[in-house]
Formats: sequence, structure tokens, C-alpha cells
Amino acid sequence: MTSESTTDLGDFAVRDANARFYRALEEADLTAMFGMWVQTEDAVCAHPGRAPLTGWAQISASWEAILTSGGNPQIITSEETVTRRGAVAWVTVTENMIADGQTGAAAALNIFEHDGERWRIVVHHAAPVLAVAS
Repeated sequence: MTSESTTDLGDFAVRDANARFYRALEEADLTAMFGMWVQTEDAVCAHPGRAPLTGWAQISASWEAILTSGGNPQIITSEETVTRRGAVAWVTVTENMIADGQTGAAAALNIFEHDGERWRIVVHHAAPVLAVAS
């Protein structure tokens, strides 16, 4: 894990924050996951196949339920792109999940805000990638 300075607004720092988010998810590390988020009422999280959650109370409760339920999948991210505008950045990524011999993918958008110390997630939206018949 790398440290971020208050002036580190570069793409590398955003990619690192995004990697820490997925590591917290994969390792079911609730403390790390909570530390990744902007804990405000305007934060938004939409898990695959579920309605969006708004506000830190709803988001933290959902992550607690997910991360303490066991069976967290291995997640391999691909097709990551980073766009940054000052203290706001967004990452688009494909989440390739493996759990209990099953695989699946989700298209995700993670929006980060730099709080003067580090990049924190303010929006996470993931939607299942559906198989399209050719």
C-alpha cells in the first residue's frame, strides 16, 4: 500500500485508491472499506442488481452485511480507465468475479474525491454485464 500526500492528485494515487477499495472488498476488511468512503449523506452506492443506496448510514450497513456474510469473491479488475478533474476523479472498470466455482462480471464506476489527505469514494455503481447472444 502506498501513502498519499496532500498534493498527490495524480492518476497513480487514484489507481492506488481504487485497488485498495477492491482489496478491502476481497479481504472482507470492514475497517479498510469504511476508511475508503466519504461518509456523508450525499454518498451513493449501487451494488449489482440492487437499488441505489444514498447516505453513509445505508451504505455502511450494506457493506457490513456484505463483508460479514462470508464467501467474498475473488475480484480481478480489468479495462480500468482513470479520469481526473482537480480534486474529483472517476474510474471505470470491469469487475471479474470468481466465487464458489462460478464467474461473473460487473461494469463499475467509482467516483473519488480528494479530501486534502487522500482519495475517498463518494459514488460506487456496479451493474452486471449480461451475456449477449451473437
